[in-house]
Amino acid sequence: MPAYVVIDLDVSDPAGFQQYIDGVTPLIEQSGARNLLIDDNSVVLEGDWEPATLVIHEFSSKAALQAFWDSPEYQPLKELRRKYSSVKVVAGQSPDVP
Repeated sequence: MPAYVVIDLDVSDPAGFQQYIDGVTPLIEQSGARNLLIDDNSVVLEGDWEPATLVIHEFSSKAALQAFWDSPEYQPLKELRRKYSSVKVVAGQSPDVP
């Protein structure tokens, strides 16, 4: 069952953050995941959540997502991301629909 990462991303240093993008993009691809959405102009339909940039990644499963998140290769990139941005990250799995 697919799993999704939803990210509320606010980049403070675009040039520095590019280092993160350059490092994380191949890891996402190697994990079999894909970017579904990167939108810096999302539309708020209800409520007061207004992400600077809304990002959604799709993974094959919650286990694959967790393996990516915990991988040794991703750990230094997390620190790089934290240096140049602030994020809120949630993950969820699609229900098994017949």
